[in-house]
Amino acid sequence: MKVKFIIVVAVLLTMACAGYSVHGTETENFMRSGVMALAEPERNNSGIIIRVDLKKIHKIDLHGEYMKQICLTDNGSPVWVDEVKKVVSAKDQYVVQCKNKVLLFDARNGVLKTSFSGQWGPDAQFVGLLDTWVEDDTVCMYDMSRKLIFRNDLNGNAVDVKFVACDNSFQYLAKVGEGHYVGKRVYGGMEDSELNLYDENFQFVKEIGDLKIKSGIYICCPFFVCSPNEILYYRYFSNDIYVIDDKQNVAVKYYVDFGEDNMPVNPNWQDEYDCIDFINSSKENYATLVSNIYESDKYFCFRFAFDGKKCLGVYDKSSGEAASFVFTPSSSASLVDVYVFDDKALLVTQEMGKTCLTTISVDDLLP
Repeated sequence: MKVKFIIVVAVLLTMACAGYSVHGTETENFMRSGVMALAEPERNNSGIIIRVDLKKIHKIDLHGEYMKQICLTDNGSPVWVDEVKKVVSAKDQYVVQCKNKVLLFDARNGVLKTSFSGQWGPDAQFVGLLDTWVEDDTVCMYDMSRKLIFRNDLNGNAVDVKFVACDNSFQYLAKVGEGHYVGKRVYGGMEDSELNLYDENFQFVKEIGDLKIKSGIYICCPFFVCSPNEILYYRYFSNDIYVIDDKQNVAVKYYVDFGEDNMPVNPNWQDEYDCIDFINSSKENYATLVSNIYESDKYFCFRFAFDGKKCLGVYDKSSGEAASFVFTPSSSASLVDVYVFDDKALLVTQEMGKTCLTTISVDDLLP
């Protein structure tokens, strides 16, 4: 292995999420366990099973070999990004969604290039910025409170603003196929369809799939666009990863199996809040919050929470094996989040008034 690591023999979990301490994850079948996946993908009715043995998690030093770090600056001064919500890679830039603002940094040197804060918000801020994504060299920003989608080019110039109808409104959106979007629906107080189809003007077309939304819990950014005709989708406290195609078919593509660290499921639970209550009252430790999903021809990657830390899981499609990693920043720094872009892991850290981005190739992480 190119990066030095140690094997963590025993791990625990405490993870803050939406004001709760969270260290578990929902699965449809907590009895599924066993050895690592074989070179020929192991499948069942729930798609390809990705087996992750957390007794073999690799500990990675963020200042180790093969790591490249840049710290974000503005006019030569360090930048502290307030509440990093999401990071998106766009050509030679990083688009960072934070607390009611969107910042664009040069990916080569970390210099701030421009920022977006909404045209009509108080104090030049968005009122309720919920999601940000890049589409056709434009940055799209969804202000849910005002039902507006702002579009700016990568140089900071305004392109247009579109109004989103209030009926069947969404939390998050991803483009799939020509002129269509899939959105995760806003919870309306009762069980309803979780996924909707919207047209090119972000207007409701129809419900798709049979998944049901049961609560208004908010975490972040459940979609990943694999290709123009296919997107991936994850659900909170579930280890199932869904694929949605341009014909609006919804199916499980991957199941992330943490073995004995999966959280059991009680059929009497009504929604995610029951799941959170169970986690907070349990004396056991579970892996949870599979998120920040990414897929390429070589890898499927995901962030998850374990032992009070944000970790990275990597499934190598060629070998059929999975590996997991936990990252160690300096003693004074905190790891904010973990992403993967272009087969490179991106780690966001903060310390002493500055925000830094560290990258390492997934190839260099794996044995």
